[in-house]
Amino acid sequence: MVSLKPQPGEKMSARVSDYKNSLYHREYGNDLPQQETLIRRVALAVVPFLSLHPSLRTPISGVMGSFRILNSPDKWSTACAVISLASTVFNSRVGQVLTTVQDIVIEVRKLDMTSKEKATKSLLKIFNNLVYLALISRGGIELSLISFAMQTVMELIQSIDEFKGKRWIEGVSHLLMAMVRLHQTHGQCRQLQRNWEIEAAIQKFYVGKLGEKWRFPSDHLPVGIEVNGVRIISWNVLNNSYMEWVTEKDSQGLNGSLISELNQPIGSTGLTMRDVLVADMVKTMMSRGDVIALQECGAPFLECLQQRLLPGWKMVKSFDATVEDEDVILYNESRLKYTSSETNMSVYPSSPGRHVLNALFSHQGQNFRILNAHIPGDPNKPGREEFGRYVFGQHREGAITVGLGDNNFERHEMIDAYRKAGFSEFSLHSPWQTNIDPYTKESKGIDHFFIAGDHSSRDLQADEVLQNLGETIGLLRA
Repeated sequence: MVSLKPQPGEKMSARVSDYKNSLYHREYGNDLPQQETLIRRVALAVVPFLSLHPSLRTPISGVMGSFRILNSPDKWSTACAVISLASTVFNSRVGQVLTTVQDIVIEVRKLDMTSKEKATKSLLKIFNNLVYLALISRGGIELSLISFAMQTVMELIQSIDEFKGKRWIEGVSHLLMAMVRLHQTHGQCRQLQRNWEIEAAIQKFYVGKLGEKWRFPSDHLPVGIEVNGVRIISWNVLNNSYMEWVTEKDSQGLNGSLISELNQPIGSTGLTMRDVLVADMVKTMMSRGDVIALQECGAPFLECLQQRLLPGWKMVKSFDATVEDEDVILYNESRLKYTSSETNMSVYPSSPGRHVLNALFSHQGQNFRILNAHIPGDPNKPGREEFGRYVFGQHREGAITVGLGDNNFERHEMIDAYRKAGFSEFSLHSPWQTNIDPYTKESKGIDHFFIAGDHSSRDLQADEVLQNLGETIGLLRA
């Protein structure tokens, strides 16, 4: 059996979409005069290919809708065409829905049950339009996949019919479009498979009390992605101020692990053996990434880390003054140009005092904004929605926006938050389980990467983030 598991370096999409705009379709034959002319034949052959470009779809709807009004055979058809065109002006999707409904009605009227072949083709066309209507109304990758597959079938059928009638222009056009639709169908299949892979990667497992089996210095595992050639790693390193949750309350079943073993002070600064190990691990990550975003950083740890920065690496802190807990961004200045940063204290009205580190870089002439956040985890407060709205407000057309960090919520919850904020097309990478639920003792993935803008992105493999990280991930999948 051939393995479909993504290999290192392969682009592994984490696209999130409602898929309502993934396909554009209308029965162009209902728009133009029924008289056979060379202009009509060429138009029907060319226009579907023009509609493949998203920016041309609304103009095409307007032009073809106008033709439909002019060429309507009766008052009912004219009224429907007028309403559809008017709707297109104010809301293109509503116009698509109404046009598709009219296409279905027209085909039902033409249904000829005296001919089995004609009836079959009409029923297939009706079903094709019903699936498309469901897609633009409800969305979803499954409907998108079925719709693209139906488009492929219909184009092939029409191509065969046209070749039989020696109508070479139309035959070639439908055949080429069938090839395009088949390629798009394959893309939808790959995306659906990728969605299944993501779900499997962050599937919950009951792990119980791991204790001394946990040979990792934080209760979170690092994650990484590559965006437009920039490798980004994110890690909640566990602030010493919260150590009681491990050593005393044992909320996650990690007391007795490497975390508690190395919770030994070095001198009087508050630095611990664990801090030193974490700093050394971050130093190792610098040779693997271009940006490293850290959460829950204490002052002694940051002082230790500052001394371990590799040449060319800089640190962007949340605060100039010394504070007990903050987030930082490390970056390689040979790979990204630092522009500015700010720490926003008003992102979470429901949790006053929590901050987000907002840093703007440029990479190959494109703005690259990184929002490093530790989202408040109270499920009874709207922390994730507040962060989603902040990200939406920060994103600019033509730029790449990356929202990352300890999200404290699972993937489906963050997807819902970003959609509520106004995003319809984005990526959300959740490479693997990163944490243990203190209530259920189940592993879960709560450290994610949100990406908006024109980008190509993939998960980093575990060994691309940190050597032997896969062994610890394995504990969360036992």
